[in-house]
Amino acid sequence: MLTDNIFYVSEYFRSIQGEGNYAGVNSLFIRFQHCNLKCLWCDTKYTWNKHSGLHILYTQTEIKKVVAENTATHVILTGGEPSLYRLDKLDVQGKKFHVESNGTIIPTHPLNIQMDDGSVFSRGAMDEKVISKYNWVISPKLSNSFQEINEEAIVFWAKNEWCIFKFIAKKGSDLTEINDFIDRYAIERAKVFVGLEGATLESQIKPGLVDEIINFGFHFSPRLHVMLWGNVRRK
Repeated sequence: MLTDNIFYVSEYFRSIQGEGNYAGVNSLFIRFQHCNLKCLWCDTKYTWNKHSGLHILYTQTEIKKVVAENTATHVILTGGEPSLYRLDKLDVQGKKFHVESNGTIIPTHPLNIQMDDGSVFSRGAMDEKVISKYNWVISPKLSNSFQEINEEAIVFWAKNEWCIFKFIAKKGSDLTEINDFIDRYAIERAKVFVGLEGATLESQIKPGLVDEIINFGFHFSPRLHVMLWGNVRRK
């Protein structure tokens, strides 16, 4: 089944971008259903598959209408895993798109993948001229997620200027793992943002760990949505 014009949407809402290189920006979030990973600590498990949460089928025309009619200039495409879909077909003039991806899928390659629930995603390659205008936030999973790394995809992202890398750390050893990861794939340190794991305000106030982030030469990414609202959906 060709899915170039099929988009399963879990929800869309207005908030601020909570983390990364555009933290604090007033944005429209579009959260897609389905993910090719199953991280134990995932905070959006309701997007994992066709059974995990309510979602609605949209066409590209319907999504572009939502984007065009919303007054937010910035549009965050998140999930789930948004690169399962033809994101290049959603471009709307005057809007700045951001994509939050786990970094296991190369968007400029055709995709044909069957999910654990039997769903098949078969899309064409995305147009690099379009998606290179987007701000891609790539979040490779550390060993504590028990997920495999797609080395070919990480090499692809490491050489592209239109993405940053965002990691989540809980302790100092996570920072060492991040450091080894970026050295292995020759990722520019200036492209690395590190946030703190947790869903409470207290979990985000760890000055000692932030000192270590600074010493490694990484950017610190405050998780503003967690600090303000905790583990609240649609924020």
